[in-house]
Amino acid sequence: MRLGDPAAILIAGILALLGPVVSCAQQSDQTYELHGKVLNSATGAGVANALVQLTGTRNHVQVQFSGSDGAFAFAELPAGDYQITATKPGFFGEAEVSNGLAAGSQMQAVPSGSEAHLNLAPEGVIYGRVENDAAQAFDGVRVRVQRWVVSGGSKQLNVAGTALTDDEGQFRIAGLKPGTYYLEFVPGSREGFRTFGVLAKKSSNLQGYGSQYYPAAPDLSSATAIRIRAGSQVQITQKMRPQRLFEVAGFVHGASPEKGFQLTLTNSAGDPIQKNTHLDQKTGEFQIAGVPEGTYLLTATAQAPGSDGREEQPQLTAMMPIHVAADLTGLGLQLGRGASIDVTVDHEFSSGAEATYRIEVTLTFNEFQRLSRGLSLPSRRDSDQPARFEGVAPGTYEVFAFSFGRGYIASLQSGDVDLLRDDLTVAAGASVPPIEVTLRDDGAEVTIETANDGQLAAANIVLYSEDYPKQSIALPKQHTGKVSIGNLRPGAYRIAAFAPPQDVEFRDPQFAEKYLAGAREINLKPGDKVSVQLEVQSIQDE
Repeated sequence: MRLGDPAAILIAGILALLGPVVSCAQQSDQTYELHGKVLNSATGAGVANALVQLTGTRNHVQVQFSGSDGAFAFAELPAGDYQITATKPGFFGEAEVSNGLAAGSQMQAVPSGSEAHLNLAPEGVIYGRVENDAAQAFDGVRVRVQRWVVSGGSKQLNVAGTALTDDEGQFRIAGLKPGTYYLEFVPGSREGFRTFGVLAKKSSNLQGYGSQYYPAAPDLSSATAIRIRAGSQVQITQKMRPQRLFEVAGFVHGASPEKGFQLTLTNSAGDPIQKNTHLDQKTGEFQIAGVPEGTYLLTATAQAPGSDGREEQPQLTAMMPIHVAADLTGLGLQLGRGASIDVTVDHEFSSGAEATYRIEVTLTFNEFQRLSRGLSLPSRRDSDQPARFEGVAPGTYEVFAFSFGRGYIASLQSGDVDLLRDDLTVAAGASVPPIEVTLRDDGAEVTIETANDGQLAAANIVLYSEDYPKQSIALPKQHTGKVSIGNLRPGAYRIAAFAPPQDVEFRDPQFAEKYLAGAREINLKPGDKVSVQLEVQSIQDE
């Protein structure tokens, strides 16, 4: 590591902050040594200059750098259990690779008859060149590395890294964990985004460049996955090919001719797609030229004049999901103020219990999962203003509430809609009943042991709610084979444990049918304390 290297400066700062060893009074004067190595999980070689930290159960802390061969040694250690953690820029710990939070770490008993080994996985890199059919460099292309992840029991496509091609069409994306990735290429607009105040003649057989996947695939379904192993350096060349572009046209209703309206067309990642937009502010007619095939969200906004002639908020808005595979004409968007939806909380806590809580309520637009809005509701508010979602456009929304403190979500209602079971539909121009959250503090507690062939084993545990599937949860991956969870909503559950201990797509009905059919069934009553033993199931790599 070079003098002046930012990583060296950062690590030196950590060492300075940690200072000397801190230890409490020892019960014995006898001390021991602990030896080990930091290893590259891809090659088996030692990792030099890794920061190794040792933490004891009695606030005993030591830190040092690994040697040129990855070796480290801690001396004058009282007997006990210690956690050893290794970190180094450009490497991932084993738990990070499996979507955990810790770096390469393990528990080690002292004295020990064996050497401690900490594995670090080197980062993966994807690099290459983007060019056109004539092998000319394609600059200004945004390259996204994407991978499927499971969050909250549902699969979603996440961006793991981005880069912009330079004037030679080159790009490089590092910091990739082992896994399967897809590359998306989104061309920039050389001429920028332009809006015209007059309509234009329709262009026929317009050609251009739209979002493409590797290798020259029009969408994700026909893309080729790239497998990254620890330390992989993958080079690719992407050929951007022209494609048929289409026109999206129609009318926006409800805007003031004097104030006008604005129009945006975005893809599922939130990128604006329109390059040339033609608007007639008097009639509300619009034309968007040069739209590649794909699924988009068409959004119109306008200022809402007040009764005294001044502008006031919220804006008028309208949203429409569309799929473009040919020219789309005659679309109609009706502007409106959007719904205002109050959120109220009622707590049914036991007598004498302090009424403190913190919950999060989110609204997610079903057609575009990235369009999500959230509210945080503590019990003590600094303002008398009600918690409220403003300007909610017409559409169907998934509503989710989670309690971070006292109490569980006993009910979640909007009028006669049970939001623990069903989605919320917001109709144009219609008022929406408040979202009412009810908290109770008589939840149940479950202690779960997971075993494989009679031995405690790490697992991912799913509690699948029979009554309210949206309240199903997966416990954080635990590595002791035993875990307890409280504050559970009473009701019927199916509980299962899975290996390897990774997130599972338990909200997928096919998964529930396949893997939860033989799960342990329990029925929790208020205040119950239940113990459950589970045999770990293996998840097939599909």
